[in-house]
Amino acid sequence: MTFNPGMFGVSPQQMQQAREVGNHLRVEIRKCPSEGRLEIRYIAINPDDTQALQTAANGIDTLAEQLAFMHDAMFGMKGEIVHVD
Repeated sequence: MTFNPGMFGVSPQQMQQAREVGNHLRVEIRKCPSEGRLEIRYIAINPDDTQALQTAANGIDTLAEQLAFMHDAMFGMKGEIVHVD
């Protein structure tokens, strides 16, 4: 199965810009099924790359909102987004 970003309203140019993020960040995904916990962490490839850290922060805000919306729309789950520093 091939991923088609057009199915989600994403143009090839937008997809290319999004993939550029992978040149600056890596992802760490931790799962703990017994606790019902999933953690996603974005890590700058170059720790001095302040733009990468800002990009990660913006992406986290967007992803949190999308996940909350998806859980409500698909499963009728209510909840909250908790900001932790």
